[in-house]
Amino acid sequence: MVALMFPQMDPGFGAIVGMGGSCFVSLVDDATVHKSYEIWVNGRRRSYYPEPCEDDLAREAAVYAHLGRHDNILVCHGLDEIHRDPAVHALRLELAPLGTVRTLIQKTLDDPLPAATRLQMCRDTAAAVAHIHRKGVWHSDLSCRNLMLFAGHRVKLGDFGGAIIEAATHQFPATAAEEEQYALPCRGREADDLPRLKRELFALGSCLYEIMAWQRPFQGLEDHEVRRRYEAGDFPPLASLPAAVGDVVDRCWHEALGSAEEAVHRLRE
Repeated sequence: MVALMFPQMDPGFGAIVGMGGSCFVSLVDDATVHKSYEIWVNGRRRSYYPEPCEDDLAREAAVYAHLGRHDNILVCHGLDEIHRDPAVHALRLELAPLGTVRTLIQKTLDDPLPAATRLQMCRDTAAAVAHIHRKGVWHSDLSCRNLMLFAGHRVKLGDFGGAIIEAATHQFPATAAEEEQYALPCRGREADDLPRLKRELFALGSCLYEIMAWQRPFQGLEDHEVRRRYEAGDFPPLASLPAAVGDVVDRCWHEALGSAEEAVHRLRE
């Protein structure tokens, strides 16, 4: 049974299993969830955010449709109209029964999964990023909180609310919202001039580090201190990681990896 955010709530339709900056994630049935800024149950609005985000939901639906089906991408069943006049929509998404990678890590900091399982999680993550890049999509917010867990601890990438399709930047403006531990340092450049591919690969490296080290890079430090260390070229040690993972993470962090596809191949070695 998926964990509810508010255990006192009825565990049926509309029960909240997640919340972000602008949307709830709520149960539809035992296989799918709704992502929306409002929750309607039996014709009554149960919960809502003050600001609608119809444009973001439309963007995310378009990205999922563009990506198509892939073993490591969350399945999207399109947009449902959950209320009329005014129209309110919700993304209908595959339910991740084990929650997110970030949540699991934070709940089990002292009891990590076996190394072989974590390595497979890294491979799944790299495969997901390689797929979206092949399709001309930038996620713009890669982190372990957007990696969903399924049976056998297999990983699927989700949360494309800030993503862009390269061929449709006129329709969906570019965004970037990485967590500080996942953000490429400027290294003497203006933030707007940072190559988008290098931003995504840096974030991928931090995902792989968090999975294998079972903690975020520099976990516990303030964001400004993480930023200072990154700009100074100071990164967490990688010696405790499997050699292939440590090599890919180091390449990601130092802008020496050519593509996510390269990460997929190196993680197979």
